[in-house]
Amino acid sequence: MDSQGSGLSTPFGSWNQTWKGLLLLGLLLNIVVVFTSDLGLDTHVHMARGAEEERTGEARLPWGHTRPIDPMSSDPSYAPIVEEGWFEILPNDETRTHSLGLGLMLILCATSYLVFWKFFGHLAAISTTALISVHPTFIFATGRVFPEVAMAILGLMMILPILYHRIESSWKGAIMSGLFSVIVMAGILQIKGISLHFSIIYGSLIAGWHILDSIDRVRILTRSPKHVAIVSSIGIGGIILLYGGLFGTGTIGVIGEYPERYAFALIIATLDAIGIYALFGMVLWPFLRGTIKNLGTIEDHSIATITGLIVGLSTVITIYIAALWTYEAALWNAKWPTVMWTMGNNGRYISMLMIPALLLIHLVAQVNPLSETQADPKSKKSALIIGVILILPISILTAVHGQTMWTDDAGEAMVNLGLNEGEDFLFVSDATLGMHWLYTFRIEVDPDGENNIIGHWRAPDSGWIEDLNRNDPLPNRGDLKNVTFIVLSPEIENIPDGWTTVEQGEAPWMNGGGTWRVLGQS
Repeated sequence: MDSQGSGLSTPFGSWNQTWKGLLLLGLLLNIVVVFTSDLGLDTHVHMARGAEEERTGEARLPWGHTRPIDPMSSDPSYAPIVEEGWFEILPNDETRTHSLGLGLMLILCATSYLVFWKFFGHLAAISTTALISVHPTFIFATGRVFPEVAMAILGLMMILPILYHRIESSWKGAIMSGLFSVIVMAGILQIKGISLHFSIIYGSLIAGWHILDSIDRVRILTRSPKHVAIVSSIGIGGIILLYGGLFGTGTIGVIGEYPERYAFALIIATLDAIGIYALFGMVLWPFLRGTIKNLGTIEDHSIATITGLIVGLSTVITIYIAALWTYEAALWNAKWPTVMWTMGNNGRYISMLMIPALLLIHLVAQVNPLSETQADPKSKKSALIIGVILILPISILTAVHGQTMWTDDAGEAMVNLGLNEGEDFLFVSDATLGMHWLYTFRIEVDPDGENNIIGHWRAPDSGWIEDLNRNDPLPNRGDLKNVTFIVLSPEIENIPDGWTTVEQGEAPWMNGGGTWRVLGQS
């Protein structure tokens, strides 16, 4: 298969050379974004938690939980220990964290190339790796050091036990596939901070599913991608929605608490994750119709299993994104449906399924040689070229512009102006993701927590000016008596009596623009 499609030409030359050039461009963009992008909001939060665990032995957030009891105010004393796995992986300084982000991306490209080369040949491997390298979500995650790249590596690893069983289809192969699946799923759950016990359930289901395939009368299900997709989507989706609606608490509980909002969010989340981030961002849309058509006629256990995993996980991810939007909107009393625009990049969670989806397309082509792939697009050549051309400006913009913040400048200004050990500062900003933004100051003012500086946050309508003058703080609110500096985000105009602007600057236009201010006591 190594020469598959090698004779095809594009306006830019042979496919092989075009894919090599695209891969080099993608790798360059991933290197560039390391230098242009600040770390992401969640990354700052995870680094703060990790630094605190290293300093005190407790994995707690030093300035209070990102979901405080009072949605208008932070409370440093409310900081329950949360064992989220990703923070345990992240280093505590920017340089090493950025190096980790780039290193994971290189590992993803290398492992993807090796797997696709082994099963489908060079052209399939180089084209897949090229698409991965320019995928905007992965460039975005590399710069911000989000876990999507690590999840994509594990998404690829999740498919390998199934491919192993494809080669070794005996009961022994089923058991080994199940054991390997336990290990891979444990890695996924560790990153997401979910109990590892579920990995045993998942591995047992994979092994049992393979064993079921040895029974003739059930092969109508175990070897039918169409039937598996329907059962997986309706079954998993129905169970989650029913549980969330009747018994759910926390994030998933919003299904029952706000059914109308959630229903609307689910529609938008589907368009966001499946439509924009998957079909468009991964350049899957040229092959969607043909692959679905072929899946309807194929009888193959491995293809059916991978199809079920992709459809099932897509359903879970979409349901979760919609629940997260609805929960955050309720928690912060955020404008609806504006919050979905603010948190629209949550659609990136679907990226862990990019490589399984591309692998499925190639497996289908193995069974039906008339099926199109990016290595041999046949009649979809023009559509594939258009798809790549459409995402390249987004990829380039993501790399060149990167994540831009103004809080690092404001944090540096406070330090230069004399924010001393044991002193506090107050950050006033919009409630949505306000606590996440608070933690972006920590890397500038007290990265290791050794200076005992405490950052406080208040929403604009929280009565923060009154809080500055209280002898005793209100319940579930931090004490502001030790505040020596106040940072006002661009949309905040109120300056309390006795305070004056000592530093100001312009926020990047991609963060909404406007003038931020640092206030000191006059």
